[in-house]
Parts: sequence; structure tokens; C-alpha cells
Amino acid sequence: MTTSGPGTLTSIDRRTRLDADMAELGVDEFFAGTFPELADRNGALVEDAIARLDARPLALDVAGDVRSVGLVDGRLTVTPGVADGAVIVDLTPELFSSFAQQQQSLCCLFIGGLLRTGARFYDDLMVWDAAWLALLEGWPVVGELTFVDRDGAPLDLHRAFTPDDDPEEANHFLREAGFLHLAGWLDGDDMDTIATDVERALPSYSPGDGNSWWATTVDGTERCVRLQRFHEHSPTTLGVLTGDRWDQLRVTLQGTDALVPRPLEGNAIEALVKPLAVTKGISDVPWHRDCNLGRHAYGCCDTTVGISVTDGGEGRGQLRVVPGSHRLAMPSSVAGTDAAWLPALPLPTRKGDLTVHLSCTLHEAQPPTLDERIVMYTGFGPADHRSRRSRGSDSDAIVRIRENAQYTTSQAPSPMASGGA
Repeated sequence: MTTSGPGTLTSIDRRTRLDADMAELGVDEFFAGTFPELADRNGALVEDAIARLDARPLALDVAGDVRSVGLVDGRLTVTPGVADGAVIVDLTPELFSSFAQQQQSLCCLFIGGLLRTGARFYDDLMVWDAAWLALLEGWPVVGELTFVDRDGAPLDLHRAFTPDDDPEEANHFLREAGFLHLAGWLDGDDMDTIATDVERALPSYSPGDGNSWWATTVDGTERCVRLQRFHEHSPTTLGVLTGDRWDQLRVTLQGTDALVPRPLEGNAIEALVKPLAVTKGISDVPWHRDCNLGRHAYGCCDTTVGISVTDGGEGRGQLRVVPGSHRLAMPSSVAGTDAAWLPALPLPTRKGDLTVHLSCTLHEAQPPTLDERIVMYTGFGPADHRSRRSRGSDSDAIVRIRENAQYTTSQAPSPMASGGA
């Protein structure tokens, strides 16, 4: 995606691949046939990424056939065997084919327990996922960004849009920055009703029911932190998703891209409860893209919409985003650190506010330290989204891995759980 010029709206549709085009791609076929062409086209982007991130070579061991990808005299090169200091990743031929076609990422395979790796740090895998995107899709990892409004003036990244603001300005902001803060879009009294609906619905969820996520707090209590298919428990929430204001939001976001809401017969919306002092599980997801697990080229960009049921901000937890990270594939492991070349931005909200981010914008949920909060998440996708995503593709495996992440990984203990403020 290129930076949009003054007065110009660009598409958020970054899909370049179809599941129907998936094939069994072997190691020899990829490195002898596909890789040279990719290296000619996108090699400079990968070289910049490896140099900036000081990335160790990536050694792919596919059933004993080992190839190392890295820099040799500053050039992107493939060499046989394990290069000195390489990150060693063991893959089955099937998983290599998936990885080589941008279906499942190294992050996905690691979280899913499908990866035996000699990586010293999980960060190694995040770095190579970014470099691999640069190779396969031509998505730059490093570079300088500017943010401009429709007139070419510097964009105010702290701006919040109301329902009465010019929708074209909000639309441009989303494409330029990768996120939006929409203030006062929903009725505060409705949010109070929804908060009551959450409390009433909680007893209907149980661990392992396939419709909820659970986390443990410092006192040993198991808390339900994600209530899926929540519209089935809350008529007010269903009214929001089918109301005129929601259609106004869809039109505001889509611009030249036809968007549709999530279908109501599935997990149309999730209610998230953010407890204090989480020690185990996933309540406040750290830095990530929604395409971290793969399929960027098959599904991006969806728009994810957060509905603030209660206030969010310093002490209550909040969403943070990295403006421009939908334009540069900076690894999630770098976000929010001193090494980041794109800064993080908090989005404090009041009840009834909305946040919007593109599926390849880096974001995180900061844990609350003073009081719990409630937020709901849903979104919009391309009108032809389902026609381009066939069942039986690796998307099914990714959904399973994502849903099982509450059992296979855990967020770092919150500041309260570790004795912080």
C-alpha cells in the first residue's frame, strides 16, 4: 500500500492470492524456480530488513533438506546446509509449502506447537516473518513515513472523528494511519445496558465450551475474558449491529472498497472483560497484527471495530496502535521498544466510542491497573471475502490455532499481578 496523496483515497484491499491457486510447492521447486524471481523483485527490501534488524540467517530443515536464507556480502542468498548462527526451523514438506505461499507464518506454527525450532528467542521468528512478507509480497519492513491529510498538510494522529464529521476525512485518515478513533458514535445508556448483559451472560459460558476464553488472576480465580457470539445474549448489542449508525460506520469506512459486516449467524461479535492482575492466559493481547498467523495476502485488510462499553485509558487499560504499520511490516517484537522506528500511540476512549484498525496494523491491549473495563470487537470485510477464502485451506488450521492460543500461550503477568501500580 502506498502513501495516499492529497485528496486521494487508496484501497485497503491488499489481497494478491487466492486459495484456488494453492499448490504443493516443494523445496527444490521454490528455491530453484520461485525464489530467484522474488529475490530480483523484492530482494532489496529483504536486505534492508535483515540489516536493520541484525537478523540471523534462517535455516529451513525440510525433512533433512536444509537451505539457509540470509545475507552473503550484503546480498540475499540461499545456501545449502545450516549457515553459521542460523535460526534453525524444522518443517514438514506440507508446512514448508504453506509457509512458502504465505498461508501459515512461523508465528502460527510456533503457537500451534507445529514447529521444532532452534531459535534462541521467539523474536527471531517474528523478524523472519516480517522479512518473509517482504520477500513474498513486496511489503517494506523499514523506511520513512509521512502522514498527510487530504490537503497535504501534516495529519493530526490524535484526532477523533464524530458522526457529524466529513466521512471522507475519516476514510482518508484510516488509509493513511491504519486506525481511527471515533468519539461518541454510540449511546452511553446502551453501553450501560450492554455491560449489564455481559454480567448476566457470564454464567452461560464455561471453560472448554468453544465459545469463550478464560484467564487466571493473581488470587487464583478463573475469569471468563472473551464471550463469543455475544449478540445472542444481548438484544441491545444486536440492535447496534443492525442499526442505522452501524450502516453509517460501514459507509464511512469503505470508501471505494465494498465492505460487509460479519454474518450474524456466526461469531459476529465478542465481548471482552479485562480483569485486573492476570497471571495466566490471554486477556490483554500484546503487540500483534491480526494477520500475524498468516494469510495476509489472502485476507487483508479487514477492518476491526472496538466498541468501548466502559471507559478505557490510563489505569483502565486501552488499545495502543502503531500508526503506519499497515504500510511498513515492522515486526511485532519491535513495537513499543526503543528499537522501533514507528512510535506507539494510545487510544483512550469513553463509553460509546469506537476504535477501528486495519488487520495488518500493529496493536496491543494494555492491561488495566485501577479498574476493569469491557470492550466488544467485531468488524467489516470485503464484500467478496467469503468467495475468495475456500474451506479446507490453511485458514481452518489457523482458526484452530488462534482459538487454542488461550491454552498454548500466555500474556506476561500484568503490572498488578507482579506487584506494580
